[in-house]
Amino acid sequence: MNREPLPLVARVTFTLWIAFWVPTILVHYGSQNFFWLCNVAQFVVLYAVWMPNVLLVSSQIGTVVLIGIVWLLDLLIGLLVGGSVTGITGYMFNAEIPLIARLTSLYHVWLPFFMIWMCWRNGYDHRGVWLQCLIGTVLIVAAWLWSDRERNINFAFAPFHIEQTWMPHGVYLILLSVVTACVVYFPGHYLVRAILRRLPTRR
Repeated sequence: MNREPLPLVARVTFTLWIAFWVPTILVHYGSQNFFWLCNVAQFVVLYAVWMPNVLLVSSQIGTVVLIGIVWLLDLLIGLLVGGSVTGITGYMFNAEIPLIARLTSLYHVWLPFFMIWMCWRNGYDHRGVWLQCLIGTVLIVAAWLWSDRERNINFAFAPFHIEQTWMPHGVYLILLSVVTACVVYFPGHYLVRAILRRLPTRR
């Protein structure tokens, strides 16, 4: 696998984006927002653009690509019908949230392409999905421990804001971690593999 540094313009541009994104999130959403899976992925990418690490990028790309597709579809449908149909992009239609804060979420559209380019350029490590299972589980538990129930980050308190009263919450967290791996991490992994196989080999 190729571990050569990314072009300087890519490293600087992404770093400048993070330098803008982090304070914007802190001001408008608060630090708890960084527990979201895709938000953590951006910090992983920031590290990887300066210290090439194929395994770390590979651990995040499946989640970013799959969630990015779902997020974009929900947003586009929401623009047509006047609101999010799943609730995933509901905040994008909330006029009480400043527009600049909502627009930062458009990284869900371009970040998948940036990470695919990184993996096309430097390689994809198939062990990444297993690392993501570990990272994702830690983030789910962290969201449960250190975020507000009302925000339901990573669905750590309830599935899609549906009150969870069916089982002990420890059991729910275990089940949530397994289900998230089955419906996000592994499908994302296979999707990325399929995409990379169809791209021309870098010379």
